Amino acid sequence: MLLILYLGTHATAQKVSRWTGELQKGIIVAHATDLIPVADSQPFGFRAGFDVLQKSRDAWHACHCHHFLGIDFSYHNFNNREILGSALSLSGAFEPVIWHNKNWLLSVRSGMGISYITRVYDEEFNPDNNFFSSPISFLLFISPKISYKLSERWMSSLTLHYNHISNGGQRQPNRGMNFPTLGIGISYLVRDLDLPDHEAEKASKKVAWHADFFGTMRDDPVNPGRKPSFGVSAGSIYRIGRVNGLGAGAEINWDLAANEISGSGNAAILGTYFSHHFLFGRFDFSQRMTWYIQKPVGYQPDRTFFQRYILSYEIFKGVRVGVGLKTHGHVAENIDFRIGWRK
Repeated sequence: MLLILYLGTHATAQKVSRWTGELQKGIIVAHATDLIPVADSQPFGFRAGFDVLQKSRDAWHACHCHHFLGIDFSYHNFNNREILGSALSLSGAFEPVIWHNKNWLLSVRSGMGISYITRVYDEEFNPDNNFFSSPISFLLFISPKISYKLSERWMSSLTLHYNHISNGGQRQPNRGMNFPTLGIGISYLVRDLDLPDHEAEKASKKVAWHADFFGTMRDDPVNPGRKPSFGVSAGSIYRIGRVNGLGAGAEINWDLAANEISGSGNAAILGTYFSHHFLFGRFDFSQRMTWYIQKPVGYQPDRTFFQRYILSYEIFKGVRVGVGLKTHGHVAENIDFRIGWRK
């Protein structure tokens, strides 16, 4: 959704199109001891992508950087056909250019999309697959990348991908899979990648205040079906550099699925957090460490904190939309959608 909104408001003829093919191989991270036997394999696959970079100053101001926006189709074989199968994914991607010179380009690609999983958990026929329980799941990734210009139209690249696939709390078990891969790619540029220099306007404010409303539907751990989980958060962000910020705040989350575990009638989850923000113009990628102040009895009894990873985009002045991922360490719990205000 963020990709469509961005392209719709930044159309221009001054652009560079890029086609990419890439081969990948990696490992599966076993984030619990019971997953080690199943995780002992080396996934492999490929990625085919199409990206557009707008050279105009207006496009540059969207994140105070040159950046590619694109679409990826990827295939990952988990090298365990009977238990884990493979994943086919379609995702949108955002790739800001961190540094570049005549021949080299350093960037960080990130994005999210939908995956189709060929083998999922089944209590009778596939009980060892605790990574996936839903054929339709979500892919999230972040990928530092270095590229070298072979000629006016061709570039090679070496990319370290950190991939995560889970169903966002829609069905249990939802352990999710983290699998880093190393990718070697080749890209064809429709036009020469000659990036102009633009100067950033000095940030007028060091401190920003924000509030968000978020919500999702979670799998009911007790009864068939799903329950709503929604909440609000508020806090502040202090900019400490051109692209970095630190923040703090609090949230309240009414999680009716978590309440089913205790049956107490109190679905409120209260927390306070500290956060770090990557601030790329209208984009904000934040990482929150949140401490539980209050939670339903029996919900995550051994956990004192959780993380949220949030990508948001300013669609109008002061108004932002985004997506968030709640996790406990390496284990994803749910994906939410949010709308917020920032001043």
